[in-house]
Amino acid sequence: MNRKKESLSKSEQIIASITESVRLGKIVPGQTIPSINITAQKYGVARKTVVRAYEKLKGQGVIESKPKTGFFVINKKPNSKLKVLLVIHSFDGHWEILYNNFYAKVSGYCDIEIFFHHYNIKVLELIINRSVADYDLVIISSFNHPRIRSVVARIPAYKVLLVSRKDRLDDSYNYIIQDFYEGTYKALCEAKNQVRKYQKINLSFPENAGHSETLKQGFLKFCDEFLIENTVVHSFKDVEIKKGEAYFLINDNDLIRVLNVCKVRNWIPGKEVGVLSYNETPLKQVIRDGISVVSCNFEMMANEMASFIKEQKTIHKIIPIQFIERNSL
Repeated sequence: MNRKKESLSKSEQIIASITESVRLGKIVPGQTIPSINITAQKYGVARKTVVRAYEKLKGQGVIESKPKTGFFVINKKPNSKLKVLLVIHSFDGHWEILYNNFYAKVSGYCDIEIFFHHYNIKVLELIINRSVADYDLVIISSFNHPRIRSVVARIPAYKVLLVSRKDRLDDSYNYIIQDFYEGTYKALCEAKNQVRKYQKINLSFPENAGHSETLKQGFLKFCDEFLIENTVVHSFKDVEIKKGEAYFLINDNDLIRVLNVCKVRNWIPGKEVGVLSYNETPLKQVIRDGISVVSCNFEMMANEMASFIKEQKTIHKIIPIQFIERNSL
């Protein structure tokens, strides 16, 4: 939780204390936790308050009870696989790269199920409310929504790994993410000589599509620093594609439109117009002799995710965003 300790109820304080001790390894799987009476005395509360907290921890899959023995941190059976829930916005080409590499490295360690939130907080909330207790680890790609903190906070922090994005979420969670602002800016700096060949660069940044606003800010910082004329539009659907200009395309539908215009007008990407796409996919390596991209290294992200699964150590990692030059720019 992100609320200050003093603002939590006694029951929430007990839950937060135990989950944090498990996350930090102070209480290990199989170890007993303090009895209801001892915890009630420690916090100065009634037994029913502790019972309520312990029941919630049981429901979250943190502890289990054994008759006449007490409460234990859940200890998985030897050689049993972790149950992992992966919750991402969709299965675009770059997520396919990440998933295939991740699965190849951890299939012997865990079973993975995939759900999609489509940047919809109600969908994410439904997935978490119905599924969280069934999994040992929940891997989530966050997004910018005012309720994202309260929804994700329903999962014990030690059971969460944030990937790609951690919008509005803090360092109490493990994460392997991109820095869209600095990453996009630095990648575009690598491409500045190619971009300067064109009169102007146009960014397609679809409105209300869930993309990180910091990506756009990184683009504008680059253009301001190098005095590059630019325009930001929500879509190129009704925008004229002009010879001598460059196009930075976040949405693959806009990439298809620009390439179709080039085909109809017999323009060669990289000569008459510049084409730069966001997020690497296998197809971009080969279509029209290669599409230049600004992209996180999703194979590297998958490797870090696999290491986290195998080693189960705290991780706060930022995967660099890079410019991959091909013929289209």
